[in-house]
Amino acid sequence: MTLQPRYDDHADWYDTFVTSGIGQPIAEAADRLVERLLGPGHGKCLDLGCGGGAHAPALAALGWQVLGVDVSPRQVEIAGRLGVDAMVASADSLPLPDQSFDAVATIMTTTDFDDLAAVFREAYRVLRPGGRLVVVGSHPCFGGVYVERGTGGGCTVHPGYRRHERVERHPLLGDGIRSRVGVVNVPLPALVNAIVAAGFLVVETAEDDGSQPLPDLLGIAARRPDSATPH
Repeated sequence: MTLQPRYDDHADWYDTFVTSGIGQPIAEAADRLVERLLGPGHGKCLDLGCGGGAHAPALAALGWQVLGVDVSPRQVEIAGRLGVDAMVASADSLPLPDQSFDAVATIMTTTDFDDLAAVFREAYRVLRPGGRLVVVGSHPCFGGVYVERGTGGGCTVHPGYRRHERVERHPLLGDGIRSRVGVVNVPLPALVNAIVAAGFLVVETAEDDGSQPLPDLLGIAARRPDSATPH
């Protein structure tokens, strides 16, 4: 199933939102999680679902040679204007050779992928044995569509958390990007199990370093086993 370029009509708005708008602090927190979980490197890193390239500079600052892919042509165009090497491709069907990357990072994307299992299978395929996958996104327990955040930093979880499904309309979607493009609700087991089922070994998890009582972001680092045998 090829992913849909839902961001095309909102790409310019979203680029401003994450680079200089109210979404910038979350984007910067995501970059810090990537730095912690991926670390410095000098090989090739795939920025899977790169959008307008907002996180590519953080990857490049760590020393990685970055290639971004995104299903949205407009977002890839924006990334290119920023000097990011990027191409239009669906994350669940990558036109890239087997074992051609040393690392894969997918940042703020898991709630956009309709088929997480297919995306992580592709990430596994293009990673060399021993290569690292880093996933950073909205925290399934505290940041999903069915979670209502309170002004004091707490949250209320409404019915629906357990359902792994795309949500197009819901009062808690607000007036940001999710009300424009929809969102996939991803329970924590669905996320972790999709990574493990693809053949990865989970090696580390982390939450954001924000000042709120509950985290907004969850990061997972996983490794493709050293054996070159396809999963």
